[in-house]
Amino acid sequence: MSLGSTATTIFANSFTIIKLPSKAYYQYDVVFMPELRNADRRIQFIQHMQNTVVPNIFNPRVVYDGRALAYSPGRALPLAGGTGETFSINLNSNVQVPLESRGSFQIRFTQTSGVPIQPTDVNPLIHQQQHSTGALTAINLMQLIIRQGPNLHNTNNGKAYFPHDRSQIRDIGGALELWRGIYHSVRPAPQKMILTIDTCTAAVYLPGDLCNVALSFLGTTDIRALNLSSSDPKFRQLEKFLNNVRISIPSSSGKRTKTIRGLVERAGKFVFSKNDGQETTVALHFQETHNIRTQYPDIFGVNLSGKKNPHPSVIPAEFCQVLPGQLYKRKVPEYLTAKVVDFAKIKPQDRFRKIKQSVDAYHRSEFVVESGMQIDKEPLQVNARHLNVPRVTYGAGGTANVRDGGWNVVGKQLSSPKMFSNWAVIDFVADKLSMDQIRERVRSLASCCQQLGMGSSVPPLAIERGNANMPDESLTKLFKGVQSRAKQDAFILIVILPNNAGPIRNAVKHWGDIKYGVMTQCLRLEKFLAANNQYWNNVALKINARLGGCNSSSESGVLTSLQAQPFMVVGADVSHPGPGVAKPSVTGVVFSYDLAATKYIALTDIQQPRVEVIESLQQMMELALRRFIEISKVPPKKLIFFRDGVSEGEYDTVATVELEAIQAAIKTIVGNRDYKILVTFIVVGKRHHSVFFPRQNEGDRKGNCHPGLVVENEVTGPMKNDFYLQSHAAIQGTPRSGHYTVLHDDVFNGHLQKIQELAFTLCHVYAKATRSVSIPAPVYYADLVCSRGVFHMNPEAHSLQFDDSASSASGGSSFDLNIWRSAFMNVNKYLGARMYFL
Repeated sequence: MSLGSTATTIFANSFTIIKLPSKAYYQYDVVFMPELRNADRRIQFIQHMQNTVVPNIFNPRVVYDGRALAYSPGRALPLAGGTGETFSINLNSNVQVPLESRGSFQIRFTQTSGVPIQPTDVNPLIHQQQHSTGALTAINLMQLIIRQGPNLHNTNNGKAYFPHDRSQIRDIGGALELWRGIYHSVRPAPQKMILTIDTCTAAVYLPGDLCNVALSFLGTTDIRALNLSSSDPKFRQLEKFLNNVRISIPSSSGKRTKTIRGLVERAGKFVFSKNDGQETTVALHFQETHNIRTQYPDIFGVNLSGKKNPHPSVIPAEFCQVLPGQLYKRKVPEYLTAKVVDFAKIKPQDRFRKIKQSVDAYHRSEFVVESGMQIDKEPLQVNARHLNVPRVTYGAGGTANVRDGGWNVVGKQLSSPKMFSNWAVIDFVADKLSMDQIRERVRSLASCCQQLGMGSSVPPLAIERGNANMPDESLTKLFKGVQSRAKQDAFILIVILPNNAGPIRNAVKHWGDIKYGVMTQCLRLEKFLAANNQYWNNVALKINARLGGCNSSSESGVLTSLQAQPFMVVGADVSHPGPGVAKPSVTGVVFSYDLAATKYIALTDIQQPRVEVIESLQQMMELALRRFIEISKVPPKKLIFFRDGVSEGEYDTVATVELEAIQAAIKTIVGNRDYKILVTFIVVGKRHHSVFFPRQNEGDRKGNCHPGLVVENEVTGPMKNDFYLQSHAAIQGTPRSGHYTVLHDDVFNGHLQKIQELAFTLCHVYAKATRSVSIPAPVYYADLVCSRGVFHMNPEAHSLQFDDSASSASGGSSFDLNIWRSAFMNVNKYLGARMYFL
C-alpha cells in the first residue's frame, strides 16, 4: 500500500520575474593588459572607467561579470574602432593616461558578435519545448543583471553579497569573522523565470592591525608569540593563512594597498641594498624615509614581491592593516565548525522575513530598472503534498511512534540485535578519567545494549590506558592481550579520545579499519563525561550496526513491491579536496544486500582531483554485484542508484558516463542476455538554496514545514524530471530539502510518486539515528565513506599529506595519482562486509 499524501500550500523563497528584460544586450570581450587577476580590482577599474573617465561611451552603463565579459543594454557601444577599442585607465586619474603609465591598465573592449542577446530566448526552455545555447546565454545575462547592483556595493563571491553590517558579523577567533549575507540566483521554472533569494553565511578575514590578526590566528595575546622563525610550523601555518590577503601600508603619499605574497622572519632586522648600493635594515629605512619607528623588529613581516623575487619588498607586520571584507575561501578549521553552525542558525520566521525584505534591493537596482525587468514583490505560493510517515518497526513487533521526524528507542528491542559481549576499552585522555569513572560509564553502555536485546551486561575483556603519542603501539598491545579470548569478527574496541583529537582518531581508524580489521567505536571525553541514557542508546545503535545487526526497518508500499524480487540500492559520492590542496578526490560507493535495504557494504577509491565522474565505477559495481550474488545467490533484478554531489551543469556527462559504467558492469558479471537488470539513476542534491515555509499556524513546533513535504512544480526545472523532498525536521533553524533529479528510470516507469515514497522511506533507516534524515541513508553512507579517505592512506608515506595542509595546486600534469595509489590501502578483509563507516 502506498504511503499516501495530503495536499497543502506553502511559500517558496522564490519570486516570479513577471517581465523579462525588454532590451537586447550586446556582448563584449574584456581584456586587461597587463593581466589583472584580482576580480575586485578589475571591477573597480571598469566602474571608474565608465563612471568617470569615458562616461559618454558607457551610457547606459554596461554590466560586467568581473572576469572577461560585459554587456551593453539596448545599443552597441560607440567604440572608436567600431567593434573594439582600448582604454588606458589609472584609478588616480579622471581622464585616460598615457600607455605604460605607472599603476595603469589598458582595458580592451571587443564586440563578440553583431547579433545581440535576446532575453526572450528563454521562452522555448521555460515552456518545455527545447533547451538551447541561446537560452543559457540569456539566463546568464539575467543572472548578471540581477546580481550587478547589490554586488557592486557589498563584499560578494559572485553568487551572494554580504553587507558591512556589524550587527550581522561575529568574531569567532582564529582571525576569522562570520558575515550574514544574501544569496541570489535567476533560474528557469515551468512557464516562468524565477529569482531565488536565501540567507547565507561566509567566513571573512578579521580586519585591522595585522599583528592583532596574527595573534588571533595563533590564539594568544602575547606579542612575543610573533617572534617566529621561518622553520617554525606556526610560521608556515600563518604564512599559508595570510597568503594573498590585501593590506594597506604606509607610503609617501599616504596609504597604499598591497597583497601579501609571503612572510619574512625578524622583518625589522631584514637587510637590503638601497638604490645607491648601501645596505640598511628595514627598521632604519622606515625611520629615515617615513619617520616611523619600528617597535618590534624581531617579529615577522610581509613580503610583497614573492619568494622568487631576488629583491623582496619587506614591510614589518606592525605597519600593516588588513583591509575589511576579504572572504576566506578555504575550509574553516574544524575547531571553529560549531561556531559556524551556531551562527548560521536562523529561526524560520526570521529567515523568511529577511528574504522578503531583500527583494526590494532589485527594484532599486539601476541595472534592473535599465533592463526593463520586473520582479514580483511577493514570494511564490506553491501547491505541495505531505507524504504520510512510513512505519518504523523494531524487534518483537515493536513500532516507533514517529513525531516531527523523530522517535524514541527506549523500551524497544532492535530488529536484529548482535551480541555485545566481546569488547574492550582503551583510554587516550591520560589523567582526565579515573578507572572507576570509566568502569561506571561503560557499565551504563553495556546495560543499554542489554536492554536493546544485545545480550547480557558483560564487562569488557580489558580496560587499558593508551599513550596518545603512540596510539598504534597502545592499540596493538591491548588487542594482542585479548586476542586469544576475542572472536575478531564480533569484537569491538571502545576508544575514549580527547575533545580535539583529530590525529589520534586518524591513527585509531587506520589501525582498526585498515591494518588490523578491528571495529572501533570512538567516544569524545566531553560526551563520555556527560553521557546519559539517550547518549548510550545512540552509541549502542552504532555498535549493533557495526557488528552486522539491524536496528530498525521502514515499511512502505513501494519497498514492499521491490521486495518481490532481488533488488539493490546504491549510494555513490565523490569528495573533492579544497581549493589549492594537492590531494586526490575520494570516491565512495555503498550497496544494500538485504530485503529491508538497511545493511550496506562500502567500497572506496581515489582518483584525479576534482573529477566529478567516478572513474572506477565499472570496477566498483562489478565488485558490488559479485558480493551481492555471493550473499543472495542471485543477481538483483532491479538496481536503484542514488548519486550525490553532482552539479546541474554536469548532469548529462555524469549520467551518460556512469550509466555506461553500470551497464558494462552488469554485462560483465551477469552476461546472460535473458537476465535483465533494470536501472534507475537519481541525482540527489543538498547544495541548493530552495527553501520552503509553511503558511501561518500550519508548521511544526519550530515553525517549519512538516517532514515529508514534496514540491514537484512551480520551482522545479522546466525540462527535468525532478522534485524537492523535505524528509526531516530541523532541530534548529530551517531544514534543507533534498533535490532529486531522475536522469534514467527503468524501474518505476516514470512514476515520480514511487521514487518520492522510496526516498522518504530510506530517510528513516539511517542506522545511527532515531530520526528521519535529510537524504536517503545510502547517500549519507556514501558521503561518510568519502570523508574517511585519510584513514586509507599509509601513515608511513610521510611525503603525502592527506589533510588540507597540503597546499600546492593540484590537477593536471603536475599531479601524480600513482604516488597516492601506492600509499592507498583497502579496508581490512575482516571489516569488508561490515558498516565500519558509521
